[in-house]
Amino acid sequence: MKKAFACLIILFLVGCGGGNNQQTTPGQSVTTNLIGSWSITTTSSTGLNATLTVSLVSSACSVDTPICSFTVTGPACVLADDNTGQGSISGSGNFIYPPQGVLIGTAADPASQNAAINFLFAEADTLGDAAVFQGTGTVGSGTISGNWSCNPQSPICAGESGTFSGTLQ
Repeated sequence: MKKAFACLIILFLVGCGGGNNQQTTPGQSVTTNLIGSWSITTTSSTGLNATLTVSLVSSACSVDTPICSFTVTGPACVLADDNTGQGSISGSGNFIYPPQGVLIGTAADPASQNAAINFLFAEADTLGDAAVFQGTGTVGSGTISGNWSCNPQSPICAGESGTFSGTLQ
């Protein structure tokens, strides 16, 4: 009888607590490191939907590129810029020009749950024509999401807007 009771207790403990569930306790913060590989999906009401694969590296929040100078609110910023070889960016889907760069700024990296981010994405061709999109969003647990719109100084994408969501790979 004692052996049967002991087996039941062991089975109960294994069944209830033997898993590897990662949970936060009250007061424990959840953070997401923005440096790393991300898959970012953009959606647009005009059908310019795309998926970006980016490798983000630590960066200044103001960068000069062959396209132009870009600045986002920081002080912690990450970048994928094929023009300078900092990080990398590629994509599939509908673009105006080939993807060239992503710059994201936030208060700290790793970023806390629900931290605000500033998002900037640029496309350009070899002739110097460019489309620049900017947006704002938030950080989740290994995710980012938000809204974007065409930069008013990029007439090629005037009126374009949509949403983005990304997942840390």
